[in-house]
Amino acid sequence: MKNKFISALTAFTLCFTLCLSGCSLGTYYENGTDKPSIDNGTNNDPNGGNDDPTPVTSSHYTVTVYFGGKPFNPGDNDVTVVWQNGSSVTRSLLDANGKADAGELDGDFSVYLLGLPDTYTYNPNGYKATSDERQVSILLTTIIAPTKGDGSNLYVNLGCFETRKEGTYRTYIDSAEQIFYYEFVPESAGVYTVESWTNIYVDDVNPYIDIYNGSSSFKWYNRRLDGGGAALEGGFTKNFRWEIAVDASGIGSAYTFAVGAVSKLQAYPVSVDFAITWIGKYTSDYADIRPQTAQEARGKTPEPKKGERFVFADMGTKVFDASKFKKSPNTGRYHLYDMELYGENQLGYGKGYGPMLMCAITKAMEAYTVVRSLYTANNVGPSSSNYLMLYNMWIEEEQKFATFDYTNFIRVDYYRICNSDGVCYVTDELIVFLKKFAENHSLYTDGVGPGQGTPEAAGYTANQDSLWLFACGFYR
Repeated sequence: MKNKFISALTAFTLCFTLCLSGCSLGTYYENGTDKPSIDNGTNNDPNGGNDDPTPVTSSHYTVTVYFGGKPFNPGDNDVTVVWQNGSSVTRSLLDANGKADAGELDGDFSVYLLGLPDTYTYNPNGYKATSDERQVSILLTTIIAPTKGDGSNLYVNLGCFETRKEGTYRTYIDSAEQIFYYEFVPESAGVYTVESWTNIYVDDVNPYIDIYNGSSSFKWYNRRLDGGGAALEGGFTKNFRWEIAVDASGIGSAYTFAVGAVSKLQAYPVSVDFAITWIGKYTSDYADIRPQTAQEARGKTPEPKKGERFVFADMGTKVFDASKFKKSPNTGRYHLYDMELYGENQLGYGKGYGPMLMCAITKAMEAYTVVRSLYTANNVGPSSSNYLMLYNMWIEEEQKFATFDYTNFIRVDYYRICNSDGVCYVTDELIVFLKKFAENHSLYTDGVGPGQGTPEAAGYTANQDSLWLFACGFYR
């Protein structure tokens, strides 16, 4: 089955500027800041607005949609503006002046459009209205086409889409198995994002990208990225967001990915819009090393009871499935969850919650033999590589990459709470580490050249969001 990586969810920026050379992706303007000048040839208002027989009061929640610096006239299209929160939904048609009025509302709302003509696009997940900022401006942009190709092959000379421009692209997917290949060749150094713009409130399409390593002439599969961008908790739609760090030596290099999507209702074709955006200067993460310390490693891990034995999380099936493990509200720890086996709460952890989930720290792992254990992962191979140093960790608030050094995190903090078997209870921060470890060291390649000693090479597979279980198990 397909394996999917999910990078830690990126904090989604509500106020952003996407500045492009030759193609504007659009800008979110807060109320009170400079907006585009408005001139549609019929402007009689010295303050920049049009004559309006029904002026909007300041207490109303309103939206103005712009395209090319002017209010967007939807023409014969019924474009609806939607204000939505957890308790209510309000809709209003966009008028010829690019405006919509929801009237007097109360609280915070996500704002998006329905019925927008296919020739336009925008980020539907980036706009919010609040009681303090009730007037929202949405900027539209157009789709740009790749330089060449039809997306049918991994290599440009055989059909891979090629692009050198930042901008917003669109691809149409005809089935859950179909993907289209893109090769992005940056012309300047910096940090770029490739991020999908699928509406999380409509929640009917889940986009993803497959990422490839290598050069324009030789490429190999790295991982599938299904997440990292805008998403709602428990929602079907999880936008992907991939960060690319390009130093001076990377200018002109090929960065290849493939775009696919799954329809919730199995209704195809579906479209996926995604933006390639330069977001900042590149600073080498090799020079920026940040030691990580544990915040949740508190209290010794219980010793096994007489007759108990440690079983790894695949339970002998060679399939890791994170849906089988949940955090108990009674203990605050992760447990094997099975209502059929533990529905009577016989272990005292809450109905359905079985043995506590553990992580092997000094204990040898069955699925991953490249390292003897996580504890000894600081010294791997003839070159004595420290696998506890994780490179290319993106820091959203700083807009840069850094190296996270988990050496003391594992060898001191979590080693300290291990029981005599060399295992410790699983925490949220430990799961974050295990996910990043699996990604950084390519434990899974989805069948494309699995590395010797990796779980994939040994026949292990994992469903979505479950690769971190390679080092985990419980006492049975």
